[in-house]
Amino acid sequence: MANNHERERWLEDIDARQRNVVFPDTVQNEGRLWRNLSNPAFNAAAKAGLALIGLFVYGNIAFFLAILIREDKAWKQELAATVLLLLLIFGPIFGVIIWATRRSFRKGRQHASNQGRKVKKG
Repeated sequence: MANNHERERWLEDIDARQRNVVFPDTVQNEGRLWRNLSNPAFNAAAKAGLALIGLFVYGNIAFFLAILIREDKAWKQELAATVLLLLLIFGPIFGVIIWATRRSFRKGRQHASNQGRKVKKG
């Protein structure tokens, strides 16, 4: 009997996920999306996708560098200019991300330690 009830709940959930055109359903689906983004499943498919993205990115970089080295005589100067430009653009962006992440973790640890220190006054 419980198995039949679970199946009915599962079918209702599938129906609700496919019906995404009215207000309550869109809010539920959007909330589910944001909750799942913070706790992704890192299974075999996710690992394969991440490997393909990495292969694409690093493959393009290697291809660009190979053409630059083979075809251009002043490749060292252009490579240095490209790396400097990328560092000037993405360096501050990643620096702010790292700073904000560390700050957030530090606040979380302080909050947790403060919660542990609170003693009930009786």
